[in-house]
Amino acid sequence: MGIAENWLSFVNMTKAKADSHAKVAQSWDRIHNILSLTIIVLSALTTLSTLLPITHYVAATLGAITTLVSAVAGSMAPSSRRQAQMESSKGFRSLMLKMVRVETEREYEELWKEYNKELLAEPFMPHKYKVKEGTNFTMTPEFTIIVKKKEQEVEKLVKELQGSEDEEMQRGEEERPGPSGEESQEREEDEGGEDVKLLQQV
Repeated sequence: MGIAENWLSFVNMTKAKADSHAKVAQSWDRIHNILSLTIIVLSALTTLSTLLPITHYVAATLGAITTLVSAVAGSMAPSSRRQAQMESSKGFRSLMLKMVRVETEREYEELWKEYNKELLAEPFMPHKYKVKEGTNFTMTPEFTIIVKKKEQEVEKLVKELQGSEDEEMQRGEEERPGPSGEESQEREEDEGGEDVKLLQQV
């Protein structure tokens, strides 16, 4: 793959990852809101049950349920998971926008290094939240010129290497020694002697 194909692949991958992590963050945010509202409602009901003239078993049951939901919320930690997914989404989106605006080859190489670091720190993402790659961005004119020059240099080097290989093959064929006059004469004498022997046997 050339630089242009790698550039497009970089933009597609970072955009897809940014969108995917944003979806996961939205899911954890929804879970966080549901658990928080549930705990608030249960806490309020528990308080009311202690004030109303009803059996104390109701308050105890509501208190137990509230404790259970609070434990589940603390164990899942949806708020921190949402934050981690949002940070990852922002990181990949930032890399995508930087690559879209890249103008030099040095910046291009540095962005690939940053992308590898971002992959190592990427939080887990379920397969169902993955977004298909696809983008309509194009390279900046400055970087387009650099890419074309680079591709022309590569094509030139490839042609030179192919030309040198063809020359070496031609030289090898020319330098192969053919049969000498003495060798050919000896072969003819051997063949003549064999013919004579066959005639004598007949």
